[in-house]
Amino acid sequence: MTHPYQMPQPPKRRTLRTVLIVVGVVVVLCCGGAGIGGFFLYKGVKGATDPARQTAESFVSDLEADDADAAYGLLCGDTRVRYTREAFVQGVAKQPKIRGHKVNGVNVSSINGRTSATVSMALTLDSGFTDRHLFALVKEDGAWEVCGQPY
Repeated sequence: MTHPYQMPQPPKRRTLRTVLIVVGVVVVLCCGGAGIGGFFLYKGVKGATDPARQTAESFVSDLEADDADAAYGLLCGDTRVRYTREAFVQGVAKQPKIRGHKVNGVNVSSINGRTSATVSMALTLDSGFTDRHLFALVKEDGAWEVCGQPY
C-alpha cells in the first residue's frame, strides 16, 4: 500500500557551512585590519624617528668628510655655548677619523614638552676599530640638533 500523502522532509541545515563562512569572513577582516593598522603604526613611528636619524647621520657624514664646520652647525645651543667653533674643530681633529657608520637604533621621547632623541651608531674608525656611540639630540625651534658630548 502506498501512501498518497508523504510527509515533507525538513530542509537540510547547512550549519557547518554557514559557520565556516562566517569564521572565514571574520578572519579575513581581522587580518586585513591588523595589516592596515600595522602599516599606519610603522609609518607613524618612521615619521617620528626619521628626522632625528637624518640629523645624526648628517652630523657623522660631515665628520667623515672632514667638515667640522658643517657638523658644528648641527649642534644644539647648549653645546655651542660649551664649545666654541674653534674648540670643536680642534677637538674633532684630535679624535680618530671616522671612515663609516651604521645606525643601530633611534629612540624618540617627549617628556614635559621637551622632545629628545637618542641615536645609536656603530662608527668605523680609521684604525679599523668600531665604536658604539650614542648621539643625544633635542628638538629646538622645530629642528633636530645634536646635544651633549657630540663625539
